Amino acid sequence: MNHELIGLSDELSEAVASASAFTVGVNGRNSYGSTGIAWGGGVIVTADHTLERDDDIAVMLPDTADTPDTADTAAILVGRDPANDLAVLRAECNLPPPPRAGDIRVGTLTLAIGRGTGRNVSASLGIVSAIGEPRHRRGGRVADGLIRPDLTMYPGYSGGPLVTVSGTLIGINTSRLGGGALTIPATTVDLVVEQILAHGRIRRAYLGLTSQPVRLAPQQAASAGQETALVVVGVEEGSPSEVAGIIVGDVLTTFDDQPIRDTDDLRTGLSAAAAGKQVSVRVIRGHEVRQLAVTIGER
Repeated sequence: MNHELIGLSDELSEAVASASAFTVGVNGRNSYGSTGIAWGGGVIVTADHTLERDDDIAVMLPDTADTPDTADTAAILVGRDPANDLAVLRAECNLPPPPRAGDIRVGTLTLAIGRGTGRNVSASLGIVSAIGEPRHRRGGRVADGLIRPDLTMYPGYSGGPLVTVSGTLIGINTSRLGGGALTIPATTVDLVVEQILAHGRIRRAYLGLTSQPVRLAPQQAASAGQETALVVVGVEEGSPSEVAGIIVGDVLTTFDDQPIRDTDDLRTGLSAAAAGKQVSVRVIRGHEVRQLAVTIGER
C-alpha cells in the first residue's frame, strides 16, 4: 500500500470539500447551469457569458449551518464586465469568502471545481501550465496575466474556482477568453467587483484616438528625452481628443506628465486616469512642441 498516494488522495478530497463551501451553482441560461463563487457579503461572481438573461437568476447554495439542505435562492444581477467575462450577483446568503492562494507558479497542482450540472460538486485535476504576462484587452486593462490550467473543464465549470491542493482560491475559470480553459486571477476579479459594486459597471477611460509607435528624429529624441513616441493616425469625431485639439499627425510624447513611448504606456496611463479628469498631454506638431489639456472621457 502506497501511503504517500493515499495521503495525496485524502488531501485532494479535503481541498474539494473546502472549496465546495464557497462554490455555488448558477442558473442563468436555458441550457445547463454554470458555477459561481461566493465573494462574501452576499456577493457572487460568475462568468458573464453563462448568464443569458438579466433576471430570473437562481443560485444553488452548498450545505452550511445556515442552509442545512442545499437550496435555491434568487439572485440579482449587479453588473457585467464582458471584457473580462465576469458578472457580479447579489443573493440572500451568508457564505464565507474564499481563502486566497499565495504565489502560484507553473507546475502548481490545481483543482477546478464545478457545480453547474447538479447540486453536487465535481472536480478536475491538473497543473498550471502557463501564466501570462499582465496585458491589455480591448476596453480595459487586465491587472494580472491569465492563468492556463492543464486540466479538463467540463460543461458548467465556467465561473467556478481554480484552487490549490489546500483549497485556497487562485481565480475564476472561463472558456470564453481564449482557446481552451483559462483562469482569471482573483486579484483581477477583486478590481472588477469593486468597480461594479460602486458603479454598476466598469468605468473605462478613453481618449478617442488611434495611434502607432514612431521613432523620433535625433533632435526630437534629445529634446523629449525618449527615442520613441506615438503618432496619431485617427481621431474620433466629438471625442475628448478632438475637443482638446489633437489632430492626425500629432506625435504624442507625454500623458499626464508621464512619457509615452508606446501604446502600452498610453493604456497604462488611461487605466490610472479617472473619467472626467483633465490631464496635460504634450505633442510634437511639425517643428513645434505643444501642451494641450484633454478631459478624459468614459465609455
